[in-house]
Amino acid sequence: MEDFESAFAEQLRAVPERFRDESRFVPGAGRWDAAVVFVGEAPGSEEVEQGQPFVGPAGRRLDGFLDEVGIDRDDVYLTNLVKVRSPENRDPTREEMDAWRPLLDAELERVDPAVVVCLGAFASRELLGESGPLSELRGRTYEVDDHLVLPTFHPAATFYDDSITPMLERDLRVAADLGADS
Repeated sequence: MEDFESAFAEQLRAVPERFRDESRFVPGAGRWDAAVVFVGEAPGSEEVEQGQPFVGPAGRRLDGFLDEVGIDRDDVYLTNLVKVRSPENRDPTREEMDAWRPLLDAELERVDPAVVVCLGAFASRELLGESGPLSELRGRTYEVDDHLVLPTFHPAATFYDDSITPMLERDLRVAADLGADS
């Protein structure tokens, strides 16, 4: 199977140079025929070091949740809205998200999952085109561009608020069921 860069060369070239930085670039990873795709905001420092999405503390927390609901990490595709770590880990700007969006769209088209799980408010709002609070967006699926989209909390949120854990687990069980039904 071709690698990420060759599969998405055209979309990578289309990202304006000011938004590309090879030293902070983290491509999506996982099965290209995955039933479930997870989309986060942007890579963290450990993701940049290892060149893989969701391998830092939040990724390890996600792995625990995936095990709990019966999803094998090797069977999913993981990616982010923005493929480079933001300076000082700030929130991505509208301009950055717009610059990287064609690549995300190409990933979703290529993988063609049964469900796209948006991890956190940034990913959820961006993929849904909504501006409401995540607490109002989550708890149901949406159809967007021929994909079911399931907004939920980012695993990192559970570090700060234990009450989120059962809701995130419930949402991931829904994702597991939707993926199994495909």
